[in-house]
Amino acid sequence: MSYFESVTRDGPGRIGVLKSGSFKLETPCLLDIEADVLDLGSSWVSNGFLNNQDSIENPDIVVPLSKRCPPSVDMDFAEYLGEENYRLVDEFDEESFDSLVMPVVGGGRYKNHRERFGYQFSEYHSVLLDMVGDLYIPHELLDVVLSVKKGVGFDTAVYAPAIATPPLIPIMVYMGVDLFDSYRALECSMDDVFFTTSGSQRLEQLSETPCQCNVCLEHDIDSINEMSGDIRQNNIYQHNIAMLKGELKSTRNAIQRGLLREYVEQRVKSKPNLTALLRKLDFDYPDFLMKQTASYRRYRLYANNYESLERPEIKRFIKRVKNRYSPPGSDVAVILPCSAKKPYSKSKSHAIYRRGTKGRGDEVILTSPLGLVPRELEVVYPAQHYDLPVTGVWSEDEKKLIRNCFKHYFSLHQYEKIVVHLEGEMAELCKEVLDPLCKTELTTPNRDPRSSESIKNLDKALNGYPKRTNRFRDMVKSITDYQFRLGLGNRLLEGAEVKGSFPKLRVIGSDGTQYATLVPQYGMIALTIEGVKKVEPTDYFIEIGDFYPKGSLLAPGVINAGNLIRPNDEVWFKGSKAIGVGRAEMSGQEMINSERGIAVKIRHVEEL
Repeated sequence: MSYFESVTRDGPGRIGVLKSGSFKLETPCLLDIEADVLDLGSSWVSNGFLNNQDSIENPDIVVPLSKRCPPSVDMDFAEYLGEENYRLVDEFDEESFDSLVMPVVGGGRYKNHRERFGYQFSEYHSVLLDMVGDLYIPHELLDVVLSVKKGVGFDTAVYAPAIATPPLIPIMVYMGVDLFDSYRALECSMDDVFFTTSGSQRLEQLSETPCQCNVCLEHDIDSINEMSGDIRQNNIYQHNIAMLKGELKSTRNAIQRGLLREYVEQRVKSKPNLTALLRKLDFDYPDFLMKQTASYRRYRLYANNYESLERPEIKRFIKRVKNRYSPPGSDVAVILPCSAKKPYSKSKSHAIYRRGTKGRGDEVILTSPLGLVPRELEVVYPAQHYDLPVTGVWSEDEKKLIRNCFKHYFSLHQYEKIVVHLEGEMAELCKEVLDPLCKTELTTPNRDPRSSESIKNLDKALNGYPKRTNRFRDMVKSITDYQFRLGLGNRLLEGAEVKGSFPKLRVIGSDGTQYATLVPQYGMIALTIEGVKKVEPTDYFIEIGDFYPKGSLLAPGVINAGNLIRPNDEVWFKGSKAIGVGRAEMSGQEMINSERGIAVKIRHVEEL
């Protein structure tokens, strides 16, 4: 039995299993090191790289004959060569090998060709990207990899040969590549080049060995220089392999912890072309990232650099505040600074601000990288999970973000007055944006927002406005809208009360039926089956077959799923025999298109 299955996901990056008979491989990994690969003539790397191939009697993987297509080839000839690859695979006698067959996806640098040829091989469990190692221009590499990913779907492992270096591996995994090889390690060793965590260094540039691998521990630079050519090359090669394996291990650990994006942002800084690759990925393929990035997670989101502003989680939050949030309805809004401690209401500074607000007004917190956070959404991921370096200096990108968010928010939601309880340039920026829209009042002129005088000014500015009641009810309503769709919060709360102490809130009906619970670790609403029946969030519905699921809902049992479903979303499912609720393990698109894997971890299921 052969298959590829994604086991753990973090965005498009994944840890998977590639299996054929007794052969089983955990990805991402170095394919040529972990498996016996028989290349029948694709020439996907230089002659002689796969040594002693004639002696491989029972290969784990067979690469059929193919025709290479360099990036310089024109579009028509690239199409011809890609079609030839398909013909050669079609004529290939698979039954003569008890092995996993890995066809070669051609198409040159043309993404439409790559997607089409990828689709032609989507029934295979792994594919090889022809000459991807020769695509040095970031947007071409990105276009080719993601086009093939789109073509082959979710159940196929993607192999990028002759490209792996330590700094490149994390972002390639983040793009969805599963398999690499040691070709670059060998090539560099022939030129006396050592891999390092930030790139590579020539032997003559080193005064010390660069790491703690066996080669570097057992030899110093002088002894390596004194080695004969073949022995020196082999030692450098073994060092380079150790560096690649270490990078793959670190990348897998990042996926397991849900911190792959943070790790990628850290690693791409070593090379300008890798930074460009990540920026192009964010700007050119936001939907690709958004669909596979979890909606919620426990881990802290670190926004340490410019690239963090373009993270899919941040874009999603900003978009949902625009489209899925409606303020409670006070006539006055209060803009407050953020705090290091999350959620903001648990911080000492916001405890001080409450002396001035006294429960009056709709509170909005100004922050980077989220722009603005309504008080009712302060526990929602990533509002209570982010952290960033605080310097007191706002970049032009951050200022632009703040302007856009505030202009949209206060144009859409009209207030009688807006109280700006900020200091410095952010106070001036807000007044600049908001003065044309509404009457604004600054309560901290040249003073600390926490000072006694500033708090007195805040209290005075809110004089005459009534104290808001049922803030926890407003919070549950707003989070439900944010999570499922605008308007569903009111439906959930109709004829029900919010009980419990913050942040452990529950929605209870007049007859004692529990409809939902606020999960404080994620800042999300967990519905019961009765809650699902009441709210019916159709965008997060999964249609299943004629069976009663137990434990987990597997992808083959999914008939249809909402296109907006993302990993970790709260979802519900229904078939002819059962209805239930749980947490999505993959996107709705992957649930429909995959033949393996857990689609939903079930929390409650009820027989119909």
